[in-house]
Amino acid sequence: MAKTTPTYPDLGKLARDLFKRGYHPGIWQIDCKTLTNSGIEFFTTGFASQDNSKVSGSLQSKYKIEDQGLTLTERWNTENWLFGEIMHRDKLAQGLMLAVEAKFQPGSNEADGKFKMGYAQENFNFLADIGLNSEPILNCSLVVGHKEFLGGVGTEFDVGNTELKGLKVALGWTNETATLHGELKNGDTWLASLFYKASEKIDAGVEVTKGAGGGGGADAPEGEQQGGDVVVNLGMIYHLEEDALIRAKINNLVELGLGYEQKLREGITASISAVLDCNNFKDGNHRFGVGIALQC
Repeated sequence: MAKTTPTYPDLGKLARDLFKRGYHPGIWQIDCKTLTNSGIEFFTTGFASQDNSKVSGSLQSKYKIEDQGLTLTERWNTENWLFGEIMHRDKLAQGLMLAVEAKFQPGSNEADGKFKMGYAQENFNFLADIGLNSEPILNCSLVVGHKEFLGGVGTEFDVGNTELKGLKVALGWTNETATLHGELKNGDTWLASLFYKASEKIDAGVEVTKGAGGGGGADAPEGEQQGGDVVVNLGMIYHLEEDALIRAKINNLVELGLGYEQKLREGITASISAVLDCNNFKDGNHRFGVGIALQC
């Protein structure tokens, strides 16, 4: 089957990952992924905050029954939430995905769930989910592709109150070396990004965002808009060699992000990163992070 059009959440992912992945300011992080002989995939992730020493994490298992097109996923986190999902893909029709997801917290007896459906072909990708509760929210998105151009729309609809709660539209253009993406949310929040693969060793990107008015302030996450301000981010990744790379990014708030990633041996990758407040280098809110990823 020909390559399908991406889902709406995946639009602009290359530029977004360039500014997000590999940076873990203020935390210690460890990820572990393994596959058993019986085909069960386990993924464990843990975080420790450097500010308050709070530790959090999750354990996930995934099992695929290829002949039936089924994927069974279970997950538990340190807030004592239990998650489960049954997904069926491509067997009823090529490109069709059906799934049921549920979550439950034994301590409070709180529970929720949703039904998900997707249908993807070469020139379009439709995705929808609806909550299985007394106040269901319906989320729908559609992306249409033509040659190198992409266009998408996403909605959030309150079924119980018959109210449209959110609307977003996106346009994009992509080829082998560049991806251009633009998005407008609810008429007052917008984003534009460009990812460019300058060479085999250099990836570069620019991202411009504007948030809705209000909020933000000094405690806003690094690199995010404050009270409707426009934030401009510039970033790059330079591959030093086959097993190492460096990351760098800076924005118009003069926040500088730096990162280094090294594959220590097969299945073990370590990374360090820092986000520096260059407006107040002496007493600013500088944040550092360390991550280790294990795979076996």
